[in-house]
Amino acid sequence: MGGMNNQWTNELMETEDELLVEMREEYRRRLQVRLQKRLAARQQGMAEVSKLTRKRKVDLNLKTTLGGIVVQATKGYCIERKEWIVPIREAWGLDKNQRLSPSLQRKLCCTAVETGSFEKASSLASEWGSSVSDDTIRSCVVALGEKALAAPLSTDCSEKAGPDDVLVIMMDGWMARHRGKDWGIQKRTEGQERIHWHEIKSAIIYRLKDQVNISQKRRALLAKHVVAVPAETDPVEFGRRVHAEARRMGLGKAKFVYVVMDGGIWLWNIFEDRFEQCAIGTLDFYHASQHIHALAAELFQGNKQEAATWCAKILHSLRHQSTRKLFSTLEELLIAPPRPDESTTSAIQEAKDYFNSHRNHMDYPAATRAGLPIGSGSMESQCSQFQNRFKRRGQFWTKKGFAALLEVAVRHQNGELNSLWAA
Repeated sequence: MGGMNNQWTNELMETEDELLVEMREEYRRRLQVRLQKRLAARQQGMAEVSKLTRKRKVDLNLKTTLGGIVVQATKGYCIERKEWIVPIREAWGLDKNQRLSPSLQRKLCCTAVETGSFEKASSLASEWGSSVSDDTIRSCVVALGEKALAAPLSTDCSEKAGPDDVLVIMMDGWMARHRGKDWGIQKRTEGQERIHWHEIKSAIIYRLKDQVNISQKRRALLAKHVVAVPAETDPVEFGRRVHAEARRMGLGKAKFVYVVMDGGIWLWNIFEDRFEQCAIGTLDFYHASQHIHALAAELFQGNKQEAATWCAKILHSLRHQSTRKLFSTLEELLIAPPRPDESTTSAIQEAKDYFNSHRNHMDYPAATRAGLPIGSGSMESQCSQFQNRFKRRGQFWTKKGFAALLEVAVRHQNGELNSLWAA
């Protein structure tokens, strides 16, 4: 009986695949005929065509999602530009040597972003009917990514905040493995830099109303916009990019703006430079708790239970009441430290200095009452999503290739990939 089931299953699969091939071929022919008609109609009204000399018909070959097509277009010599051109190619937004249709390019870009490598993207593309090499996909992504980097978007986002909305901004960095200056050297010696790790500065921006509760302890975002910049982008430029994207997301119109981040100095420098006048900053509660736990480990050396009890009281007060208990405790510890040794007093002073710098960024009770996040978990999740594509085993990026794919990935996540083919 099992053999009979396998036979019918194979027949079902083969019949479906046969019909799919037949339909693709039929629609490929129809696409070719339709494009030829539209091409002819378009060329009749093009001034660029009428000005050409030494005109002739040439084959325009394109690989589409339905297969390869060939249409005949007019080619001629342009006296003004002093070169041979095919006007319809430019009218359709095709580069001089482009062989992939825009629709196929878009699908390949999505596939390259969603899979773990260009090789996997090639394998998956063949499953949905387009046999394209991984090198072709890589070239396509790099070309479009460079185009995107050269033309950042400035129009408002479709999910922008309005006068009654709250806008949330989070920023952080994650590490990606790049080829070092000594990459490719055959004879390795000590001290060579074959691999170089770069921090990739990133951000997410979303409306508070797009945050939903999945469970009592878990939230999800229905919509968000991400920002990510290539390796070696300085914090000032990153801050400018985040600010520009925040403006596209309604920074100037939102009722309130909140920035939630860990304690990285470069992050808060960006906050002071770009957002302090228009936003409320919140120190990630988890990172605040890390500093309190680190201090407790120094205060109660060898007594983990007492350290845990002390931390629990401080953190409960900080989260549900105010910062009063935290700062009064730090003052008391400076006056009467549990041990007079330098390491203990230094740890207390460092903790006080750290929390003093964030004194106005720890109103966790008010944030909780307003339904605002007090942690940057959404940003951590976004970093993990990026790393799932850009930090895989065996991936050693060139700066050019990484920057291009990163920009394509950002536009894909933001639902703005079509902007790469906009007029």
